[in-house]
Amino acid sequence: MWQDLNEFLAGGRSVYLFIAVAGSVVLALQFILSMTGLHADVDADPAGMDFDVNANDVSDIAGLNFFSLKAIMAFITFFGWGGFFYGHLGIGGLGIAIISGLVMMVLTAFLVSLMLKLQQSGNITAEALVGRHGTVYLTIPAGRAPGGLVTVNLPGCTRQISARADEEFKTGSLVIIAEDLGDGSFLVKPN
Repeated sequence: MWQDLNEFLAGGRSVYLFIAVAGSVVLALQFILSMTGLHADVDADPAGMDFDVNANDVSDIAGLNFFSLKAIMAFITFFGWGGFFYGHLGIGGLGIAIISGLVMMVLTAFLVSLMLKLQQSGNITAEALVGRHGTVYLTIPAGRAPGGLVTVNLPGCTRQISARADEEFKTGSLVIIAEDLGDGSFLVKPN
């Protein structure tokens, strides 16, 4: 029985090659779409298993998501290539193929987790600006007329915002952001 199974597995080189090529194509497409920003968040629920293409859930093992589509495709791809190169060994080749797939699945989950930790939001809310100190960059005319710019230093970044004021402020004046006027500009007061 073991000998028949071993011979059957040893003759499956073309099956391994098909799995390897199909997995490589899908993995390459995923990479290209990720790099061009054309990918979409896709949720899937096959047989009650929930996984997300770009999932990063804190409840996963240290943020690793082994059942993301990228990790599963890495497993399939390297299972196929491991089987293609070592399938002639029969059961031993199958074991090598499975180990190759699992190693790449873990590495992919780890790399995706590291890349997701690099993400940060560049959005700054209007509420975060109110109460901050700034320096007038372009003179702010009196009477809340448009045209003034203020440079505001925030933790880790600097932003220039449109500013209006009741009185004129010259370039280099220190001001405080007093209020969000709602049209993308802010009311400033003397510091």
